Amino acid sequence: MALLGLIDTRKLEEFASALADDLARRFPPSSEARTDPGVKHQLDVITEGLVARAIRFHNENKLGIYRKAKLANVFRWKLAELGYSAKFVDQMTKVLAQRLAAR
Repeated sequence: MALLGLIDTRKLEEFASALADDLARRFPPSSEARTDPGVKHQLDVITEGLVARAIRFHNENKLGIYRKAKLANVFRWKLAELGYSAKFVDQMTKVLAQRLAAR
């Protein structure tokens, strides 16, 4: 049964999807078109919150290289599914993956 725990990634996939859903709730895809000065600050605050949650999840679940990559990929595909532009998806995924890798 211990081997099954190594292969089962449902909890991780649910967490990554929840992160993407939270981003979509707080900064919908239509917000990408915004040009006001506050948009960068808003996105930075939201991103820091998401990264903090991902790091907390990593610390609680002891993610290895494979699981960190899996989390980033599920997050990436969920953002694309939600309608974000490819550039935005790449940017957000890169930030998440880099911060997880630094831990």
